[in-house]
Amino acid sequence: MQTPAISLKGVSKFYKLYKASKDRLKEALHPFGKKYHDDYYAIRDLNLEVKHGEILGIVGRNGCGKSTLLKLISRVLQPSAGEIRVNGKITALLELGAGFNPEFTGRDNIRFYSTILGLSAKEIEQMTPAVIEFAELGQFIDQPVKTYSSGMKSRLGFAVAVHVEPDILILDEVLAVGDAVFKRKCFAKMEEFFKAGKTVLFVSHDANAVNKLCTRAVLLHGGNIILDGKPGDVTRYYEKLAHAKQQSQATVLVEIAKFQQQPSSFPVPNSEKYEAPSVKQATPGAASPYYIPELISKSALAYTSDRAEIFDPHITTPSGKRVNVLLSGEPYIYSYQVHFLKEARKVSFGMQIKDIHGMRITGASLSHDSSRLIEYVQAGTALKISWHFDCDLLDGHFFTNAGVSENLDGSPVFLARAVDAIAFKVMPPKNSLTRGIVDLGQTLEVEGL
Repeated sequence: MQTPAISLKGVSKFYKLYKASKDRLKEALHPFGKKYHDDYYAIRDLNLEVKHGEILGIVGRNGCGKSTLLKLISRVLQPSAGEIRVNGKITALLELGAGFNPEFTGRDNIRFYSTILGLSAKEIEQMTPAVIEFAELGQFIDQPVKTYSSGMKSRLGFAVAVHVEPDILILDEVLAVGDAVFKRKCFAKMEEFFKAGKTVLFVSHDANAVNKLCTRAVLLHGGNIILDGKPGDVTRYYEKLAHAKQQSQATVLVEIAKFQQQPSSFPVPNSEKYEAPSVKQATPGAASPYYIPELISKSALAYTSDRAEIFDPHITTPSGKRVNVLLSGEPYIYSYQVHFLKEARKVSFGMQIKDIHGMRITGASLSHDSSRLIEYVQAGTALKISWHFDCDLLDGHFFTNAGVSENLDGSPVFLARAVDAIAFKVMPPKNSLTRGIVDLGQTLEVEGL
C-alpha cells in the first residue's frame, strides 16, 4: 500500500483568548494554575489523507480553518494535538508576498525565498531566468518588492513556487489577483503539475476553478471536514452553506451530514417540484428534439427561503414542446416559475448552463443591468420566467441553474435558487467539423497561392 503524500490524524490547533492583557500575567502567576483564558479551536480533531497525484480543493466560509490547515501542513504552525506526516518536498503559497523581504528586489527575493526552500546556489542560479520570464515583471524585477502591487507579488510568488519543482504544492487563494492572461498561464502551469503526478492543495472561493482543476474536494466548517468527495458535490453544498442565513445553517449542515453518509442515494430536495413531466419519448437519432423521461438531474439542490420559491424548470421548443435532448444550432426557451411569498424590490432573475464538471458555460441575469430590475413585486405574485437562447453547444450533457434575487444595495441577495435544476443533452449537428463545447460557426476556405 502506497504511503499517502499527506496524512493528518486527530489534528487540533487552538489559541488562548484572554479578555484582557493582564489576565495572561495573572494566569502565569496563579499558585493553583487558575485558567483565565478561553480556548479557541481553529482546527479540531481533523483527519485527512491525500494521495500522491491528487489535486485536493479546499473550500469553506471565511474563518472555517482553511488557512490554518495549510499552515499546519506546511509546518508554518505546529499542531496543539495530533500527528501530521508529509512525504515529499513541499512548497506553499499561503499569503500574498509571504516569504519575501519587502526591502529586497524581486531578483534578490528569488534567491532569498529559494534558499528558504532548501535550494543550492547552483540550483537557484539555473532556475532564476525561468522564474523571471514566467513572472513577466519587466524592469520591476530589480525594484524593491514593497513597491509591487498585489498582482505583481502574486506573479513572483507563484513563479518561484512552481519552478522549485516541489512534490507537493499548496496554493491559498493565490490566483484571486492578477489579469486574465496571467491567470490562464498559471492554470496551464498547474495542469503541467497534474500531468506530472504532483500533489496539489488548492484553496479557493471560486467553485468553477475547484470544479475544473481538482480531482477531489473537502468542505471545512468549524475547524473540521464536514464533506469529502467529488468537487461538484462539495462546491454545491459549499455555495448553499455560504448563502444560508445564520438561522438556516443548521438545516444545511444536517443535509450535508446525510449526503456524506449516503452519497450513492442522494435525496433531491423538493423533488416533487422537479418531477419529470409525462412526455412521449421520441426515437433516438430523430431529426428533431425530443424528451427522455429518465434524463433527470440527480444533483438538484433547492436554495429555499421564506421569500420566494422556484417551480417547474424546463426547456421547450419555440412551439412549446418540452424537450431535454436538443439539437445544436436551434432556438429553445428555458422557463421556470417563481412564487413570491413576501414582497420584494429591485428584483432580478437569472440562469446558468454548466457542464458535467460544474463549470459555468454561460449565464444571464438582470442584475447585470440595473435599469432592467423589476422595482416591486407584491406578495402572492406568481411569474413565469422564460429565457430564449440559441443552442450553440456541441455534443454533451449539461445542467441548468435558476435564480431570483433582490438587489437593494447593488449586490444581489438570493431569494431562491435551483442548482442543477434540470439535465439536458445536446446532439451534434451532422457532418460538423467543430469539436469542443460551443459552435462558433467556423467555416473552411482553402485558396491556392
